[in-house]
Amino acid sequence: MTIRSVYGRSMFATFDQVLVHLVSDFFVQNDWMALNKKKPGWKGTVACAVHCLTYALPFLVLTTSWKALTFIGLTHYLIDRTNLVAWLIWAKNSIYAADLKCTWAEAKPLMGFHPSRPAWIAIWIGIICDNTMHLILNALALKYL
Repeated sequence: MTIRSVYGRSMFATFDQVLVHLVSDFFVQNDWMALNKKKPGWKGTVACAVHCLTYALPFLVLTTSWKALTFIGLTHYLIDRTNLVAWLIWAKNSIYAADLKCTWAEAKPLMGFHPSRPAWIAIWIGIICDNTMHLILNALALKYL
């Protein structure tokens, strides 16, 4: 049973897509990939590229579109190799939380949050935002490419 069959309309992200994302990002990714993908230089580049390739491959159970698979792999690389999610969190908070403004250098270690935020909360919210961004981009690729 799908949401479509229950509500009679198209669904943006499916349970299958979420499941493949979770398996790819948390079970397929090994410690070497996770610990090195953000490191500078070739070591980080290779670790992130290998992770993104092994991340995209399980999506073959959902699509054979090379455009979708390429988009999924490349956007995953962009998010995982950079601090894009942390920067977006910091930018949002800089605009809407005027009383909690801080520099990027202060916010970067806490996933873009103000240093007054407890580290464990900042990290978990950062992980949730990171995964949400992956899921949105994957859903767009699977639906439109």
